[in-house]
Amino acid sequence: MACHDSTLTIEDLRLEELRLRKGLISHNTVLGYGHGLRMYRTWCERFHREALPTSTETLCLYLTSLLTEGKKITTARRRKCAVLYAHRAQGLTCPDGTEAEELLRGAQRLRAEKPRRMRPITVQELRRMSAGLARAGTTAAMRNRALLVLGFATALRRANLAALKLADVEFVRQGLIVNVDREKNDQQGHGRRIGVLRGRHANSDPVRVLRAWLRLRGGAPGPLFPRVSKFRRGEQLDGECVCRVVKKSLAAIGVDPIQSGAHSLRAGTVTAMGEANVGVLRISTFTGQSPQMVERYFRRSEMWRNNASGTLGL
Repeated sequence: MACHDSTLTIEDLRLEELRLRKGLISHNTVLGYGHGLRMYRTWCERFHREALPTSTETLCLYLTSLLTEGKKITTARRRKCAVLYAHRAQGLTCPDGTEAEELLRGAQRLRAEKPRRMRPITVQELRRMSAGLARAGTTAAMRNRALLVLGFATALRRANLAALKLADVEFVRQGLIVNVDREKNDQQGHGRRIGVLRGRHANSDPVRVLRAWLRLRGGAPGPLFPRVSKFRRGEQLDGECVCRVVKKSLAAIGVDPIQSGAHSLRAGTVTAMGEANVGVLRISTFTGQSPQMVERYFRRSEMWRNNASGTLGL
């Protein structure tokens, strides 16, 4: 959290202080909690309820209000966590989170709400996007091209992809070594190294595509994929920027981006590996996910392998 940010409130600083002391959640999560708490305060003011400290009844009514407004259960759960976290940050007595969680579990049983899944990008779509950006040839297009191809090749989360620095990438005989300092499931910051082999096609070979971008970027230290606009030139991208690049690039090749986002790159990598008969354990080792999480992406490709309906002779 930048100390010179004039928009920060005392509550934001308290949340950040607790994060630093506990070292358990990410900075982005803290920012999300700050937003959630502000939304909760607004609701409490509207209904003349005490926000901090709050009562269990008020918290449950707030969650009920969110659900009746059509908000997703996952959104309500994040807001609940924000309120509880704020109480801990200020040393206040927390409302009963068990009752709130029971309410959300009941809503899940009634709604059977499915998690939103990003449509995976295919290798063919990746090549088409890459080719189109190469034809455009602008600095932004070549950066976006390298961002997409390396993002697909590494299956990195959008925050990690945006955070890469030039020093994190090493060219070797086999291809690339990408160093990742910290990930969502690596809160201790042990880091990991990802080996990326050379590709066979010009528009999806991460080595050739990245070299083409670096010829424009230059060798100055800093973000691997910096902003190139004249107002914020050289600054690091964020996850939302990656999402916009994915959506805009898909739209450019005639694919409706409504069900797509930054996670479509990661989902596409896992799906393509599954369709190539790569085992779950090998994929989970490459992506840094648990085998159970990998299987969520795997199901679409797995359903056609040795499918029992093929024995029916229809």
